[in-house]
Amino acid sequence: MMNKPSHQPSHRAALLLTLALLGTGAAQAMAAPAADLVSQGEQQWKAGQLADAQKSFQAALAAEPRSLDIALKLAGLQLSNNDFAACIPAYQNAISLDANSVRAWLGLGFAYLHTGKNSLSMAAFQEAIRLDPGKKAALQPMLAKLQTP
Repeated sequence: MMNKPSHQPSHRAALLLTLALLGTGAAQAMAAPAADLVSQGEQQWKAGQLADAQKSFQAALAAEPRSLDIALKLAGLQLSNNDFAACIPAYQNAISLDANSVRAWLGLGFAYLHTGKNSLSMAAFQEAIRLDPGKKAALQPMLAKLQTP
């Protein structure tokens, strides 16, 4: 006797179909916790509560791990706080989500610059310029400085 292939939808597919059929905004409600955490993190950042803001952005990213916007907020906070050990992998994560993110390449370049990794900084800046040639003029003085032995 031949086994028939199962035409049962996966649990995730069934959930997505249910949400689409309901049309009640349930899909947006699933994203609300991450959006709330981002908003909270932004408020904490403005208030100078950097450790709390980082926790909020990390929780938001855990809720939506494919969100480039959240990944960039976390990395940007870490860069502004001179936490280069954390922001370098955070920017690398953002690049893994979207290799065409000029903001991620620029952030990575500045993080490498502040850690004395000049060749890596130069490479990141050059990638940002490749993606957005309009950035070249603004970065030119820094690139010249990085090329000076």
